[in-house]
Order: sequence, then structure tokens, then C-alpha cells
Amino acid sequence: MPRFLQVLYAALRFGTRFRGPVKPDESALYSRALALQPFAGLLIGVIAAVPTLFISANFRGLQGLILFASGIYLFLLEWLTRFDNLHAFDAACRMLAGTGVSPEERLARASQPGSSPCTPVLIALKMLLLYLIFMRTALFGDNMMLALMFLFVPFFGRIAMLFAYPSGSGRERPETGVAVKLFWLLLAVILLAFALGVIRTYGGDFFSFRTMKLTMSGFHARSGGGSGVSPLVAVVSLGIQDAMTFLAAGFLSALYWNTEAAKKLHSAPPPQFAGAVCETAELAAMIVFLILADDVIF
Repeated sequence: MPRFLQVLYAALRFGTRFRGPVKPDESALYSRALALQPFAGLLIGVIAAVPTLFISANFRGLQGLILFASGIYLFLLEWLTRFDNLHAFDAACRMLAGTGVSPEERLARASQPGSSPCTPVLIALKMLLLYLIFMRTALFGDNMMLALMFLFVPFFGRIAMLFAYPSGSGRERPETGVAVKLFWLLLAVILLAFALGVIRTYGGDFFSFRTMKLTMSGFHARSGGGSGVSPLVAVVSLGIQDAMTFLAAGFLSALYWNTEAAKKLHSAPPPQFAGAVCETAELAAMIVFLILADDVIF
């Protein structure tokens, strides 16, 4: 099997319910598989979005079913990752809880039974944000914005994960190069900026299959009639600031957990903190999408 396919299979197998013929046992293969986690997050977003968008498209206006659809998406998001990130968030919260506790005792909490009260709070906040985003998008017939949110929330969560892993090698200290991180940051900015630019410029209902006429005259009309501006640049410029806001939210999530680990554990963040970063980055992305939904729709 070609090496690229081995890495791709390993990336899909690592931390998800997807199965492939390759286990990421080699440290080099494991590190390369880790670098493709944002791709796995995008695939998770697609799978979780399909049943949720179907419910919102066919039962629009029923608030009870919208709340149910929010729960379906959140459940699929966690189930497809085998609840690993949620368990990691719970372990990280237990490690950081309390004062006057030695770093050794904090690290020992990760393997001890129990749960943190922060975990149900996180789930409740995600449910509330998803419900509010549904109310702002699906009820107004803007499923395009809703679909974008479903796809990009796990995508940005796993980009933030790349900044949570300390340098090193092997399964305990997987290494992701600076070039890989910069690649995903640049790709995320371009994709999200273009998608938001299209939605801001043309809007439309995702399920009406209305043709979006991306003509040169349309671009010039929407962008103020500026001459010499290519259509791609005009659209991307409409969403570039919003894309940077998402990345800033994910970066702050990684910075918080890394800082707390250094302060209370006196060491590099343990592996559980990567899952905690993913969960809080997803929460932050939902908050940004909720703010953007008002701006895009109204």
C-alpha cells in the first residue's frame, strides 16, 4: 500500500470510529496521521451534518424538533470520535481542579474514576448554542449557513488540537511541524473566507437548489463596482476577517490549556489536554458562528 494511503487510513483510524487496515503503531506514521486530523474532522462534520440538515429542512419551524436536531448533531460529533475528546476534557478539568494540590496528585487524577462538573456544563452550553444557531438560520431558511457551521466546527476543533500537542516524538509526545500547522491555518482561512463571502454576497436557501450566478457583473455590483478586482479576491475579502476570528478563538483555547498545564502541572500538557482543546475550540467556534449568523442573515 502506498505510504500516503497508510497515513490517510491511520489518520481516519486515530481517535474516530472509522476503521482501516493500518494501525498507527509507528511513531513516524502516528505523527503524520496526527497532521491529517483536520481532514478527519471535516469528514466527521459531513457525516454528522447529513441527518441534522435533513431534519431541519423537512421540519422547519418546529422548535421541539430543532432542539432534537441539535442533540442529534452533538451526539454524532462525540460518538464518531468514540467520546475520546469528551473524556479527555473531563480528565483535564479534574487535573486542574482545586488548589494546594501537588502536580503528581493532579496527574494521577487522569486515571482515577469520577467525573468533573464541567463536563455537563460543556454539553449544556453546546446544546444551547446549537439551538440558538438553528433558531437564527434554519427558521429563516438559511440552511447554507447552518451547513457551513456543521462542517467547520469539528474542522477548527482539530486544527486547534495541532497546537495543543507538545513537541517530541511517539504516541505520548507526537510532533507536528510548524509548516503543517501553517498549512492548515492558511487552508482554513481561504476555505471559510470564500464560503462566508459567497453566503454574504448571494445567500439563498441551501435546499432550494437555486442557482447562484457567480458572474463578473454580479461581483462588481456587490463589491461596489471596483475595477480590476478578480471575482475570487472580491469574495474571499468578504470573509477573511471572520475566518481570522475563528482561528483566534481556537488559538486562545490552546493557549489557555497549555498555560494552565504549565502553571499547575509544572510540565508540558499531557495528551488529555489535546482533547480538551478540541472541545473548547468547538465551543468557541459555535459562539463565533452564532454571532456571524445575525450578521449574515439580517
